Amino acid sequence: MNVGIVGHEAAKFTPETEAEARRVIRAMLESPDRVLVSGHCHLGGVDIWAEEEADSLGRKKIIHAPKVLCWEGGFKPRNLAIARDSDIVLVVVVAQLPDTFSGMRFESCYHCRERKPPHVKSGGCWTAWQAWKLGKDATWHICGRAP
Repeated sequence: MNVGIVGHEAAKFTPETEAEARRVIRAMLESPDRVLVSGHCHLGGVDIWAEEEADSLGRKKIIHAPKVLCWEGGFKPRNLAIARDSDIVLVVVVAQLPDTFSGMRFESCYHCRERKPPHVKSGGCWTAWQAWKLGKDATWHICGRAP
């Protein structure tokens, strides 16, 4: 089964939420029949952690790195390829940004609106909804969210 794993860049995680993300990623890839589908984000984070976990488990990988670092011709076709090549997409995001994050901030994830519990905006959510439109399964794990 091809598992697309998408989510935030490294700067949006704390050490605690990174550890949680890695546990969830590893659990998703544990079964020997799993093949990782990743976007190889240049900012680190979920994509790279998923690749590291896949390597440590000896899992095959399908990597769709963007050809350029912009939406058209880069991230959009990369994300569509992840949606196409995945049987299921796991989105790993955080409930809130750390105080140290200096990038763009949004009130919430506008890709998910009222469909999912509140979390920080992620392009990974866009990818998962594209997979869902193709009839694929998509699931979210929100790190740092109170049970």
